[in-house]
Parts: sequence; C-alpha cells; structure tokens
Amino acid sequence: MTSTPEPSSVDPGPPAPAPAPDPLPFPHRISSDFRAAHDRHLVWPKSFGLLTSAAAEAHHLKGQFPLIAAMFYPNATGSELDIGVDQQSWYFLFDDALDEQWGRSPDRVRHLVGLVKEGTTGEVAPLPLAGAFADMRRRSCRDMPEDWIRRSAAHWASYLDHHVHEARSRQTGTPMSLSAYLRIRRHTIGVAPVIDLAERLSSCVLPDHLYALPHLSVMREMTKTFIICDNDIVSLGKDAALGEQNNLVLCLERDHGLSRPQAIDQALRHQTDALELFTGAHRALLGDTATGHLDPAERDLLRRYCTDALQTTIRGAHDWHHASTRYRG
Repeated sequence: MTSTPEPSSVDPGPPAPAPAPDPLPFPHRISSDFRAAHDRHLVWPKSFGLLTSAAAEAHHLKGQFPLIAAMFYPNATGSELDIGVDQQSWYFLFDDALDEQWGRSPDRVRHLVGLVKEGTTGEVAPLPLAGAFADMRRRSCRDMPEDWIRRSAAHWASYLDHHVHEARSRQTGTPMSLSAYLRIRRHTIGVAPVIDLAERLSSCVLPDHLYALPHLSVMREMTKTFIICDNDIVSLGKDAALGEQNNLVLCLERDHGLSRPQAIDQALRHQTDALELFTGAHRALLGDTATGHLDPAERDLLRRYCTDALQTTIRGAHDWHHASTRYRG
C-alpha cells in the first residue's frame, strides 16, 4: 500500500491529464464536466460514512478517480458522469479495504463479498461499502433494459467472487502460476463493469444478439489484457512493498526465469499483442462478412460501442495509469 500523505501534501485541484508515454491509435478524450465532477465527488463516499478523516480524504484524492471516469465516459456530464466517478471511487475503496483489512483471509473476503452482494437485492447490509455499492448499482440500472441489467449483474458477481480466489493464494503464501493468475485477474481487474457502464453513459446499449458477436468478445478480452498489463506494471512497486506475489510481472519472472527488466519487457509485448488483436478484430467486425446482415442502425450502434465503450476504456485506463499518483509516492 502506498503510504498515505499528509493532507497538506495533496493538491486538491484536478491536474491536467498528462499525455501517455506510448501513444495509442485512439484520441485523448475527457468529459467537459470533469472539473465540476472533481469538485463534488467526495460528497458521495462521505455520505455513506466512508473517508472519515482528513488523511483518508487526502489518500482518496491522490487516486484522481474523477479523471479516470471523465476519460472512460467522455460523453457523460452531470449526474450521469457522477455515476461513473462513484463507480471508480467504490472500486478503489473496495481495493483498499482488501489491502488493509480483509484481503488475506478467504473467509473474510467471502463475508465482505456477501455483504456487498446483498446490496443488489435491496437488503443493504450495515456496512458502508455495501450501502455505497447498492446505491451506485441502483442508479446504474435505472431505466436500463433487462438484458443489460442481467449481463452487468453477472459481471459484478464475477468481479466480486474472484477476489476470494486471490485471498486464498495470499493466505497460503503460494503464488499463482501465470495461467492461473491471468484466469482470475481477467475478472478482478474490473474492466467488464466499466464497459457495461459505458453503454449507458454513451448511449450505445447493445441487445444480446449484438453483444454476443464473436469479434466483440475478442475485443473485450483484449481490452482486459491490455489494462492488466498497464496496471500490473505501474503497480509493481506497490505490490512488491505489500509482499504481493500475484502480479503479471512477478508471474513472468517465476514461470520463465526472467529478470525484472526482461519480465517488464515481456509484459509490454503482451500489451502490444493485445492491441494488435483488438484492432484486427475491430476491422473484421466492421467488414461486410461479419455485419453485412445487420441493418444500418445496428451497424451504427456497433461502431459507437467500439469507439465509445471499448476504445475509450483502453485509452482512458492507459492515460490515467500514467497520470495518477496512486501508485507513486
């Protein structure tokens, strides 16, 4: 865990997004409501009894969660953008709770996950994280079609449940193999709910028959792979300081006998490969062979989903990872 700075050491104002050191073939985008969203974003977690000290507020500000939400959801403003900001705040409050209180005991993590899941049924547990999740989930689902609600509920359940597997590895002190780690990390990276919310916030909600197109499945999986590589490289110092053994770079070192620089280079190559597969699937998806049977409105919806849900997720995560001070300090 990165040490918590004194409140006076944190600039409360939002910094301008820094350009990514390795440019992607997608444009930098950010919501026009970014600064206003930043100014109001602490109200929500504090309303659930979270961030109860100045030090906790300072640590939360360090993550710059309005920035990542504004880049994930550049078309959103006002209360809609606030849902995205609150989602990002919740992710990292949950992550910090696992690091600091719950994460090395599978039973405790299972209990925490159960309390959070209760919030999706209306039976809100007396736990701030659970109450906040229930509120965020309720607002996300408002006026959404049933197929989207069902898909997104399954993605959240998978995200939560796979943290128990990570906790089991931490408790035993047995590091995961590379293949086992990636199988679990694809869920705990939390990308699927981010993409789901982009459907709402960018008005590109897919019906099930479009969502299930094979090329889109490849693009979503490559989005996860790309972001896993980014996250595990920038969080390597934090993970090593915590004694965390399950990180892509560390798994590459163990499984392939690589030095640290070699393992980082291999992770970067995995990331490049993922981007190439993503762009190849995108080209194939929009070709006549894959979508020629669809009507013009469906083809337009797919184009907007690829641009405003998938590309913005990759671009936004990459830019945030290289702008945020969460993993540095």
